Amino acid sequence: MNKRTISLLCLLLIALQPCTFSAEKEQLKNIVATVNGKPITQEMLLKRLKNVANTDTETLKTMKQEIIDQMITDILLEEFIDKQGLIVTPEEIEKEIRQIKNTISGNENNDIQSLERVLTFIGSDIDEFKRNIKYSIALEKYFDKKLDDATLKKYFEENLCVFNGETVKVSHILIDTRNMKTEKAFAQALERMKDIKKEIEHGAAFEEIARKYSDCPSAQNGGDLGFIQKKGNFAKAFLDTAFSLKVGQLSGPVQTEYGYHLIKVTEKNEGAQIRFDDAKKKVRLEVLDAEILKLLEHLRREAKIALNQ
Repeated sequence: MNKRTISLLCLLLIALQPCTFSAEKEQLKNIVATVNGKPITQEMLLKRLKNVANTDTETLKTMKQEIIDQMITDILLEEFIDKQGLIVTPEEIEKEIRQIKNTISGNENNDIQSLERVLTFIGSDIDEFKRNIKYSIALEKYFDKKLDDATLKKYFEENLCVFNGETVKVSHILIDTRNMKTEKAFAQALERMKDIKKEIEHGAAFEEIARKYSDCPSAQNGGDLGFIQKKGNFAKAFLDTAFSLKVGQLSGPVQTEYGYHLIKVTEKNEGAQIRFDDAKKKVRLEVLDAEILKLLEHLRREAKIALNQ
């Protein structure tokens, strides 16, 4: 190969480099996230968003983040199911869909359109629904041997208030830490909460202190949240503390994703008498949900997740 040919090749390579870099840059721009090396692209995200309409910018932003989070979970579950060799047949998925469709329509002969209308209403579609059913069946198979009667009965006895209808009336004071970025800010919030508790212990009325200091909208009601159940929409740490308190007892600072709470139980309704055998199906579902949640937390800790936002 003569010098002229070599020079022409070098010039050609130099000329092509910006195009190559530009293409790589565009490809990277198209990737929303990677999970263990597997990409989540803008196209994949937009496909999931196709059923979302008439939504304001802020809500759409929140929904995008929730969908990306779900897509990350989907990849982790697909990897886990493959690794465990868990098989879910199309027949198993269709059987589950028929049962759910019949529940919705009340008519076995009614076509699947009624189900699809429900899915469209909640911003989903039949493909996503089938995927979730697959995961549900696979995880049910994986955990089946773990959910023996001894395990279920132990959970039932330790979490009786979940099944017997027990409720507690709760008031709280919240210091919101969601916008705090530093350890120092969190430490200062905790110290402030300890000082607030001292005011109450020295005789200040909880309701007045809640109105004065709490960042929760319930502050205008003296911190009153009404009656709550153990299985509810509150953070686990909040619920565990609330149901461990005696009537009139004040908790120490309790940290949740929202901030630091002081919790006081003002009334308690004892639950009904219930036997394990009567609650066994519900107990199994509760334990299965708890096991799946622990598995997902483990998979996320072990995974290499990169968000390109």
